Amino acid sequence: MEISIMLLGIVLLGAWLVMRSKRWKTLMTATGPNAEELEAKYAHLKSNKVKCKLVMDASPVADTGIIPAADVNPGEAGTLIKLKVHQKDLEQAKELLEDFLEAV
Repeated sequence: MEISIMLLGIVLLGAWLVMRSKRWKTLMTATGPNAEELEAKYAHLKSNKVKCKLVMDASPVADTGIIPAADVNPGEAGTLIKLKVHQKDLEQAKELLEDFLEAV
C-alpha cells in the first residue's frame, strides 16, 4: 500500500515537471561569439519585465552564431545557449526584440 502511494506521488511529480517545462518556448539560440548578443537581448527583455531565462545546452552544435531554434544542427562540438521565454510573454518578447534590433 505504501509503495503504491509513493509510486503514484512520483508519477504525479514527473507529470507536473513535464507540464511545467512545456510553458517555456525557445525564442533564440546562440553559440560562440554571438552569445554576448543573446545575453544583451536577455537583459533587454528582463529590464522590460518579460519572464525569460538563458539555458546552457552542452550538446554539440555547429559554431554558426545565432540561428533559429528549428535549425539547430547537432554536428560539431560547442555549447548552445537558448533564450527561453514564458509562453504568456512570447508575443511581448518578440515585439521588444524587434524594437531592440531597430535601436541598435
